Amino acid sequence: MSDYLLEMQGVEYTYPMAEQAAVKNLSFRLPSGRKTALIGQNGCGKSTLFLLADGLCRPQQGVILLDGVTLKFDRQTLNRWRQRVGLVFQDPEQQLVAPTVESDISYGLCNQNLPEQEVADRVRRTLADFQLTELARRPLHHLSLGQKKRVSIAGVMALRPDLVLLDEPTAYLDPVQTRNLLTELDNIARSGTTLLIATHDLDFVYQWAEWVLVMNNGSLLLEGETLAVFEQLQLLPSFEIGMPLIWQIWQTLPAKVRDDHQVPRSIAELAVITNLLA
Repeated sequence: MSDYLLEMQGVEYTYPMAEQAAVKNLSFRLPSGRKTALIGQNGCGKSTLFLLADGLCRPQQGVILLDGVTLKFDRQTLNRWRQRVGLVFQDPEQQLVAPTVESDISYGLCNQNLPEQEVADRVRRTLADFQLTELARRPLHHLSLGQKKRVSIAGVMALRPDLVLLDEPTAYLDPVQTRNLLTELDNIARSGTTLLIATHDLDFVYQWAEWVLVMNNGSLLLEGETLAVFEQLQLLPSFEIGMPLIWQIWQTLPAKVRDDHQVPRSIAELAVITNLLA
């Protein structure tokens, strides 16, 4: 595997009947094994990027590559591509297709024509990994939203993809559900899977992401290490996306304090610094 897993080169896509392109001249490289966040204003093209990356939309121009291999739109290539790239929608209702937790997780595996025993083994391991064993035979319509999100991610991870795309994974979740979900995402990242998360939650991005992509009007505006990207965003006041709360608090501290300490990435790190000043 190369240093960069997914690449787009000069990609353009316009939805049918639309007057403007959803993405235009979109080029970026996604680092392998990095926790990456995709941010930008509403309508900037984040969801379209995901549909293109999963092969659900075909670009009118440009090239999409996975490990240096170009995406083609014949059935065999698309099947192999989607075994390696998993997409988790913002609304789990768009993704859950079977009547029970167990059957939904097995759905994608069965479509791969895997041996029956391998399907059963993978479903059992996935249920255990996502703490869903006790819910295995529970009807999906009896689950909470947080549980449904967990099932939708589990169904994707059962396929053992190299890259998982998650569109607003923390949307509609309460704080406890959000913490549980982020723990699961960290476990997935530690397993070696590359994660790309589209979100408006800049506080989450600031604390979680190792790499950040910033989109604006269908194109890439910035990309890089998290701190470096936010430093650049601070210099673009016309790009009204806001800044993380921890970053804003940090900027209010005296310059000498900021010069003497590393920029904090969490509330705990910020608390340590402020306690030293007390």
